[in-house]
Amino acid sequence: MGEISIVSGIILVRDVRSFETAIENMDADENHPWIRPEMFNLGSTESPYFYEYPIASFAATYKNVEGGTALSEFVLKFEYLLETIDFDFVRIRLDTEFLRDFEFFWGRKSGEEREFFKREDLIECEKWFFGYGFRHMFGGLMSEAQPDVPYDFVYPVKFDDTIKDGFNEMVFELNQIPLAETIYVKDFFKRSVLGHDHAHLILTYLKLNKVIKFGFESGRGLYIERLKEIKELDTPYNKYG
Repeated sequence: MGEISIVSGIILVRDVRSFETAIENMDADENHPWIRPEMFNLGSTESPYFYEYPIASFAATYKNVEGGTALSEFVLKFEYLLETIDFDFVRIRLDTEFLRDFEFFWGRKSGEEREFFKREDLIECEKWFFGYGFRHMFGGLMSEAQPDVPYDFVYPVKFDDTIKDGFNEMVFELNQIPLAETIYVKDFFKRSVLGHDHAHLILTYLKLNKVIKFGFESGRGLYIERLKEIKELDTPYNKYG
């Protein structure tokens, strides 16, 4: 019996068409923790039934997404989607069965000299400001208490250095996999870091960049289909050209 994780939240949408296009263009996600179109709902977009900007909601339940690699994968997938949406702010709540509950906040970057969401307690990234804890719509914390941070979770999301180095040593071998051919890792490689839990974030990153497809099959384990040249890794936010 796994521990249930409930993830829910809201997106204040500045441009409805950008949200609709982002959802329409989502690839089928069959890899846990999956993010799928049916997990989103856009509220009323017809005047006068919203004020200034409409709200989109997200809700899903998962098994064991309470920290570490699984949460890193969820956040990375969610942020890749956010990059394609013109939003004002996003609030996501993670309820766990046995651990604490956690809140995450993203505030858009406008590119102006005085950024609206720029605060000392928010992490400045290329496209937004990120923070932990329950925050009001202007980015400030609703409580003076130090916000909880999930166990073994680091933001910005990063690869495990040891696993990343091991993967980079495999790049030449990985590129020997014929394009569009499915291979089972334990059959193709005598030794591999790909079976490590931390390698799952690497596989997710490569899939988000349409470099590979991957999955797990009972009895045969991890399989990979290479779609294009695999390059050495740096950070999960480096996009393939």
